[in-house]
Amino acid sequence: MSQDTNQKPQTKKRRKLDIWNKLAIGVLSIFLVGCISVFFILVNIINDPDGMQFVEGDLTTLSNSRIYDRNGNLISELGQEIREDVTYDQIPQNVIDAFLSIEDSRYFDHNGFDLPRFLASALTNLRSGSFAQGGSTLTMQLIDNTFTSQQEEKIENEQGSISAFTKIKLKIQEIYLSLIAEQTLNKEEIFDYYVNRIWFGSGDNTRGIQKAANYFFNKDVSELNLSESAFLAGAINAPDTYNPLNNLYKTDQDYLANATNRRNTTLSLMLQHGYITETEYNLAKNSKLEFALQYTNISSQDPNAPFISQAISEVIQLTGQDPGVVPMDIYTTLNPDVQKVAYDICAGNIIDFPIEQLDTGFAVIENHTGEVIAVGAGRTYYSDATKRDLSMEERQPGSSMKPLLAYSSTFDLLGWSTEHKINDHGEDYFHAGSNLQNSDRQYRGVVNLKTALGLSLNTPAAQAMIALVDETGYDYWIDFLKKLGYSEETYTKFVEQYAIGGADMYASPRQQASAYSMLANGGKRVEDHTIRKIVRRSDGKETSGDTTEYELISEEAAYMTSYLLENVVSGNYQNFNEILYSQNYTAYGKSGTSDWSDLGVYQGIPIGAARDEWSIGYTSDISVATWTGFSGKNEALGYYFTNSLLFEATAFHITHYLLDYCQQFYDYNDIEKPSGVSNYNGGYIKTEFLSKGDSKVTGGNAKSEEEEDTEEEEQEEETTEEEENTQEPTTPPTEPTVPEEPSDPTQDLQQQCINSGGTWQNGACIYQNTGNNGNTGMETFRLDSLTLPDSRKRIL
Repeated sequence: MSQDTNQKPQTKKRRKLDIWNKLAIGVLSIFLVGCISVFFILVNIINDPDGMQFVEGDLTTLSNSRIYDRNGNLISELGQEIREDVTYDQIPQNVIDAFLSIEDSRYFDHNGFDLPRFLASALTNLRSGSFAQGGSTLTMQLIDNTFTSQQEEKIENEQGSISAFTKIKLKIQEIYLSLIAEQTLNKEEIFDYYVNRIWFGSGDNTRGIQKAANYFFNKDVSELNLSESAFLAGAINAPDTYNPLNNLYKTDQDYLANATNRRNTTLSLMLQHGYITETEYNLAKNSKLEFALQYTNISSQDPNAPFISQAISEVIQLTGQDPGVVPMDIYTTLNPDVQKVAYDICAGNIIDFPIEQLDTGFAVIENHTGEVIAVGAGRTYYSDATKRDLSMEERQPGSSMKPLLAYSSTFDLLGWSTEHKINDHGEDYFHAGSNLQNSDRQYRGVVNLKTALGLSLNTPAAQAMIALVDETGYDYWIDFLKKLGYSEETYTKFVEQYAIGGADMYASPRQQASAYSMLANGGKRVEDHTIRKIVRRSDGKETSGDTTEYELISEEAAYMTSYLLENVVSGNYQNFNEILYSQNYTAYGKSGTSDWSDLGVYQGIPIGAARDEWSIGYTSDISVATWTGFSGKNEALGYYFTNSLLFEATAFHITHYLLDYCQQFYDYNDIEKPSGVSNYNGGYIKTEFLSKGDSKVTGGNAKSEEEEDTEEEEQEEETTEEEENTQEPTTPPTEPTVPEEPSDPTQDLQQQCINSGGTWQNGACIYQNTGNNGNTGMETFRLDSLTLPDSRKRIL
């Protein structure tokens, strides 16, 4: 065998990859895996069954949402009353150019998503550290208005906040739906849908460019000039901020100036993009927007209008979609008979209003269900362009907070009885720099809770709240107020002054009615709501109303608080709560007022003049909260509550009438005493605290009224014995001296009236009012309505 055949075949050496090749392969692998991962993530986001889905039917105008009352009767169809659609060829070129200039200058060039603009906006936002620049196309804005913004609001209501991941997810879905929309609809149709559905700031839930043209300028959209077109195109960015009509009743900023500046910004962009000449720009910019305004009050004769408006807002919160855009069947809690009465009250057809400027807002709520059955939106709601709903507007609630905060929880947390004693005395409880005073300038020493609530004394409520905070800390009361249904802006700022309705404590009539409902519902509040269920017409998807239940106090504490509030009504304290009394049923109630302090001096409003008057009344079945006062416009003109106007007690008459009227729909009963409540010293105490008792007096070393009387008698006996031992009797023995009764507050007030130049007549002080606020004539004040100068608001 040859040598060659004996040799082993040579194996080919593998070439080793250098470091750069390995790195390249690694990067490519990571990139490929990343692309696949992103692809699957995007697919999952796009196909999320709970995510947004594009349905052209949700944009169509052929079907309107229908609204039903609590009995299933149709009360409204959201159609031409809120929209009046126009087609693309009916819209002036000035309007189209204005929208494209300020919203999407490349609208006719992209396919729904403008990547260069989106990236440019993203870079700008990264540099600035904010999200001020928007990269959304007009198509994306249509999707946002129809789906995304409502979905965000729904998530916020359910979860409290939206995570960054959820925001990105929604934005991806929005881009995808925009691409689908552009494949389904042409550009003109998308523009039509957009301008016919957006809100321009017009009243009564109206939408679209045609309604806005009529609202602001009393014109058809085809008649809009360049300046008006630019204003409307700019307004959609922040409709309320850029509504010049807000100057009619708001004073927090100059809305006309805002609107004018925004219009000029739009005109500048139109010039920049070549839609108008410089001459046209200068002429339009120098025109006065206020001269063009010829707004029309959108008058509605529908008594249900404010309730429907509240229901629409609630539908958006629940579903994430706007019933003005997406067809739905909406089943509400409305009692149309009570709502008609609410309308007639606001119109002045049932309760006489002493002066035309006095306004009101109120709400009626079922205690056990939380259902809103009627609302009173105010005396001018049905005619004013601004459509301010005073049943939802927050005001300082005054002493109507005392039962809710100061007293109801003392029976659970402190073991108090309804006969608990508190020393009513002057002290700087809130560290305000001066002693807290009662409304009549008097302190009554040791009183029980009946007297404290019946006379609406401030210092006992302050002491009770401070004791509760010492027991629990502040977080407890922040959560308590949240569960009571107050706004985040209110409950997060809790301080002890809230117990008397001071500091930053604000509430609407609807919130107050809902809060009081827990006292008749065993200490539990059911979320107040106008919606029973919603059925989306396109696919039959059903959404229920929010009936979340919050446990606040025990059933025993709720009963004991109601026991005290029944005494407020029936105890003849002569502070207007007696107006709620009925021989046919048991009513429970509380009043409240707040004053101007010195905030209205520049308007000619006297220091300490009353600003708001409240009446809260409830039965076993319903709660009514009524506010009376003056709108921002009339307050700016110097209107306030004279004491004679307070004496009319308009709020109390409204509450009483509604309680009476609603009796036909319910079987009012006394609120039943729970088994866990025991009799104690003529009142009640929770049985768990019965063995411990409730003998301690809150408020220092003060002695009870009985102890003071006993000490006086003992001192008199000692003095008599000493005199008998040192002197011969010169006269027959006399009856034991009876301790002198405390001074009569009414007598003190009468003397105070005379000393100040007034005349006392029939329990009231009459004096001549020479103010310049429009409330001239004779003025009265009563024991329960007198207020004092102080560094803080004083609350009755």
